Amino acid sequence: MYDDSILPNRIVLCVDLRSFYASVSCIKMGLDPMHTKLAVVGDVSRNGSIVLAATPPLKALGVKKMARLYEIPRRKDILVVNPIMGTYIKCSNYITKLALQYFPIEDFHQYSIDEFFMDITDSIHLFANDPYEFAMKFKREIYNHTRVECTIGIAPNPLMSKVALDIEAKKNKDGIALWKYEDIPTKLWSIRPLNKFWGISYKTEEKLNRKGIHCIGDLANYPLKYLKQSFGKIGEELHLHSNGIDFSRISEKYVPATTSIGKSQILMRD
Repeated sequence: MYDDSILPNRIVLCVDLRSFYASVSCIKMGLDPMHTKLAVVGDVSRNGSIVLAATPPLKALGVKKMARLYEIPRRKDILVVNPIMGTYIKCSNYITKLALQYFPIEDFHQYSIDEFFMDITDSIHLFANDPYEFAMKFKREIYNHTRVECTIGIAPNPLMSKVALDIEAKKNKDGIALWKYEDIPTKLWSIRPLNKFWGISYKTEEKLNRKGIHCIGDLANYPLKYLKQSFGKIGEELHLHSNGIDFSRISEKYVPATTSIGKSQILMRD
């Protein structure tokens, strides 16, 4: 492992608005998204239309994002609706304004309409005693103002905050995960399959698997020179990221490295 003392030690939060499209559509209809089976699809009149979002109760039935309309069970207790993009954008912008009460805009990065990064290092002392307390406070504030639930990953850099969100926070009962550098061997390195790690596509995973690399720990301990030979500059990035290293700062116009279309956000007109 690397010497933690020379690595960035910020307080970065990655916030995901849970089942955002589906939640906002439910709330707009006066329904509770945590107790309503609802799917937002691209066009309800087209049987092959893609599911853009599903509420947790519908996901529990196996209906996931990117499924097709014809795959949704035809049941009276399942609602299927068109997207209301104007409303989603308005709600997202409102939540951004809530976030910007706590830090300057340069410490904010909008990753997609329903996910964003915030660096609260310089202002947390004004609002909370520790990162977890702040995350819980902010989570409650979003819910109290919008009725939208969120999950939050907290870490010393943007990469780790995103991975903490994806791997742990979304599974935790309180929706919050705090990762530190000392957690890397137990939490980061145990991630498998590789495509669960932010930014690793299925194609890259296949190439790594052929080298005997099947978990992030394997990747972290694979010789850097061989990764660079096979992947070039991306090989060096894979090495650093698998060791939890990310020197980017949100205030320096942080741009996430992932290019996987399956992890991107598509906006549609109302």
